[in-house]
Formats: sequence, C-alpha cells, structure tokens
Amino acid sequence: MHTSITRKLVNETHNVFVMLQGQVASSTGSNLQSQMVMSSKQYRAILKACSMDLMHMAETCEDEGERESFEDQIQIFEMIQLIWGFCQILFIEVTPDGLLLNQLLDWIKWHFTDGKRLAVDILHDEIPAEHPAYWEAIFRLLLQGEVDSVRKLLSLNTSNQNEAFLSVDELLRKMPQWAHYHHALSAAEFDMKWRHWRDECQRRLEEGHYVAFPNLETLVMVLCGDENVFAEMKDMCGSWYHLLVSKMLYQNPTVRAPDLHHYAEACMEEFTLSGTRMGELDNILLAAIQFDIHQVIKDSSAFLSTGSWWFVSHFTDLLHHCGQLDTQNLAYGSNLREFLLLEYASSLMSHKSLWQVGIDYLDYCSVFGRTYITQFINHMSLDNEKKAHKLLHICEERNMQEEVQTICKVMGMKSLRRGKLGAALSWFLRSRDVTATSKLTERLIMEYSKTGQFEYTDILDNLGPAMFLSNRLTFLVKYREFHKLYESGETNKAASLLLSLLEARLAPRTFWITLFKDATPLLESKEVIFNSGQTYVLMHCLEELRHELDAKTDISQKLTDMEKDKLDLLQLCLTRNLSKAIKAEGTVKTS
Repeated sequence: MHTSITRKLVNETHNVFVMLQGQVASSTGSNLQSQMVMSSKQYRAILKACSMDLMHMAETCEDEGERESFEDQIQIFEMIQLIWGFCQILFIEVTPDGLLLNQLLDWIKWHFTDGKRLAVDILHDEIPAEHPAYWEAIFRLLLQGEVDSVRKLLSLNTSNQNEAFLSVDELLRKMPQWAHYHHALSAAEFDMKWRHWRDECQRRLEEGHYVAFPNLETLVMVLCGDENVFAEMKDMCGSWYHLLVSKMLYQNPTVRAPDLHHYAEACMEEFTLSGTRMGELDNILLAAIQFDIHQVIKDSSAFLSTGSWWFVSHFTDLLHHCGQLDTQNLAYGSNLREFLLLEYASSLMSHKSLWQVGIDYLDYCSVFGRTYITQFINHMSLDNEKKAHKLLHICEERNMQEEVQTICKVMGMKSLRRGKLGAALSWFLRSRDVTATSKLTERLIMEYSKTGQFEYTDILDNLGPAMFLSNRLTFLVKYREFHKLYESGETNKAASLLLSLLEARLAPRTFWITLFKDATPLLESKEVIFNSGQTYVLMHCLEELRHELDAKTDISQKLTDMEKDKLDLLQLCLTRNLSKAIKAEGTVKTS
C-alpha cells in the first residue's frame, strides 16, 4: 500500500465495490448476474491498468532495487489476473449452455501475447516469410485459435498459391467456431459439424496432401488434435493451462466445466514429466478446475495476501453475491466473506491516506463491522482538526453519538491546553459536555473580571439554544447581551436583564460585585431606571452577598477594604434610587 500504483488500485476498486453493494441490494435475477460480471470485469480492468503503470515505472526506473520491487509487484498482479480471469469463467460468467471454450480462448489470449507480438514484427519485415520466427508465430497463434491471423501470415508465404497452402487455407476458413454458431445451433449440432470438419482434416492429412511442406503438415496435425504434436509444442504454450485450452480447441471444443479436470491433470502431467515444478499458482488454478472454491480462497490468501488482502476480499465478495459460497458461519460467528473484508479493511486502517476507504468496507460487514469501526475510531490519533472533522462526519453518518462526544472532548482538551479557549468552547459544546463547558465558561468569566473585555464574541453572539447547556454559559451569553443593550442605549431592557441575572443566581458569587458595579451608573441616572420593587430586589441581593462574604473563614475570600467601600457606595446608590423611585411612583406624598 506504499506506492502510488497500489493506492490507485485501492481507491478505484473501492468505488466499484461500493457501487456493487448498492446494486446487490436493489437487483435480482439476471440483472444481478449481469452486474456481477460487469463488476468482475471492472476490477480486472483496473488491475490491468495498474499492472501496465508498474511496467512503465519498471522500464524507466534507474534504481536497481526499485526496479526489482516493481517487477515483483508486476508478477503478483499478473498472477492475480490469471486466477481472477479463470475463476470468472467458472464461477461468475457461467454460460447457460455450460460451454466455456470461447471464454478460455479469450483468457489465454489476454495473458499470452508472444504470438501477436511476433506477428507484428513479421508483418513489418521486408520478406515476412523469411523471418526466423515466421512459423513459430503461426503455431503460437494457431494454438490460441487466432485463425484469421494464421491465414494472414500464410498468405504472405511465397508458396501461398500452391495447392497444399490453398488446402490449408480452406480448412482454416471452414473451421467451425462456437462463437459463430452458438446463436443458431445447439451444442450437439455444432459438435457434429465440427467432427465432420475434423474428419476432413484427417482425411487430407492421411492422403499426404502436405508431405512436401512439413510445417503445413504439422499445422494440420494440430487441427486434427494429434497428441504427439501437442507434446512437441507444449513449450510454445508455456504452461499446462495454455496447453489445456489449446487441446480443447482441437480435441473437444464442446467440453463443459465439470469435465475439465480430467484433461487438466493430463496436461499437468506432461509438464511435470519434463521437469517443470508445479507452484502455488498451478495449485490454485487446479483447485478452481476441481470447483474447490474454498481451497482457491485459502491458497490465494496464503500466497497472494502478504501485506494486502485486496484480491481475496473482493473476489470472495463477488462469489458470495453470485451464490457460489455457502453461508455457513465460521467458528467466531462471521462468514468467510466478512472475515476477509475485515482483514482487508484492517490493513487499510493503518494507512494515513486510506483509512477512510477501510471504513466503507466495514460498513458492509453486518456482524462485526460496526464494532471494528468503533475500535478503530477510539484508537485513531487526532493529529489535527481536519482529521477530527473527518472522523466526526463518519460517526455522525453512522449515528455513533458516543464516539462523537469522545472526539469532541479530546479535541476540546487539546485546544484548552494550547490556550485556544474559543475553539475549546466550540468542541465542548459539540460534545454536550456540561462539566467541561461550565469550567471553561467560569474561566472566561474570570478573564472578563480581570480585563473588562469580552473574548470570543463571535462564538458567544451566535450560540443560539446551545447556551442552555450550562448555567454558567447561559449567564455569560446573557451578560454579553446586557452590555450590548447598554451600549446601544436600551437602558431599561439592560436593567431588567441585569436584575434577572441576579435573581436567577446564574452568576458565580464572586462575580456579583461586578454585576452591582454594572448597576451603579443605571442607579445614578437622572431618569428612574430601576423602580422601587426592582431596587428592593437589588438591596436584598446585596445583603445576601454581604452576609455570605462575612461568613467566610478563609481570609483570602473576605472583602478587601476597597471592595467594602464599593459595596457601601452601592448601598448608598440603592437608597437614593429607592427614594427617587418612590417619589416618581407617587407612593409617598409630601405634606
């Protein structure tokens, strides 16, 4: 996962995976089957594109170590493509008639391209028929069923008008191919037509039509499905599975999947007898031919999943949706599909840029997915606010309220330690942490007591209903509102709000002196702002404050002489205001 190519593979196939899950939920029957095939081909196309990118990087890389690393990755990608393409034919893109030769031919043509490459070189040669690889190219193409290309190369031979060449061209032209007949003939009818054609090939061969041209004779022996000539040409095939497809083309083109393993074992034996050692790839393909899906997945997991479970997780997901896997749970409660998706997602979660992709895979693990998401989020380091907001979005989408609160609390404490009180307040409010919000608000109140200035007014002025989370915060917001009213000249509204703050006992006792100080200019105004009833309330609050402070045993909490003087002055202001208010209200008549 540490190269740009593998990250491209992860990101692009993630889109296919998510889209597929949605279509599985909404599609049924043939529509679902066609969607499975399309998704499988999309996965393979992305893998092929990434493989080609790796080839380009390997070709242009100057560092020997890096080039070897690229080549190793290319080899893994190519093996995955081989396995996936083969298994798609057997388990996903299953034809109604059960015949699979056409698909197998496409499969080997996709992965074995030496014949086409040689043909291109020959066609660009001045005298194509004298090219040293002329006949090799013809035989390689013939073994892949590229009949038209073979005819093209034969037409370039200087003897192309000879009767033997014309005879071979006729046989090739008339060769029945299921791709051309499957809409018009049944498998039995095609098989009969094919056998008539092969009998004609055999007759001409036995009559010695080609003895003057040994290469043509060998070519017709291939058309006849001669075992000896295939044994001689197995090196051109390069692998037992290429040899298998070539043999089926000329020996039994109507072979069905259940019978394939009989022929496969014979082809494998031909290679092992010549000293070729069968490896993990061969065992996986053989298990597929034997329809042992679980063995395919098991061997692929062991052989191809070092550092990444990409292949087995996506492939198994497809098989699951195609109904090719039993739904039996594993020992710990999850099925095989979910187990592999969990492993793949876990491998992504440790990557700094791919962990969000991993979350999406966990969403489709019905048994343990949510538990995994919770654990990953709880252990995720909150390095910055951007990452925190991403995690919050993920949690909120999935209604994970506990995790939302935890993230906000952690980010709030980080902001607090850095002295970013405004950011801390926003995080605590989002987490709905009453205790932390109250403590921080008290700190902001104390800051105001020292400076006489409001900090973070943009937050305080736009809290809305969130201010009711904490009594202290409610007080601070309303106190800020009091100052705004006072500064705008709405003194009566300001006075009423100030009085309500004292009556509601929302402010810390230590802040009451500040509130009384704010009341002083209103009391000394020529206009009566506090009526007699309001003044009595203020006087009662002042008396309550005096009594409480006098009862303090801690000398540091007692009033200073200056504070006592301020309260005495306030008492005088209240008395004057009461007299003024009573006179204004006409409750006492002068004689």
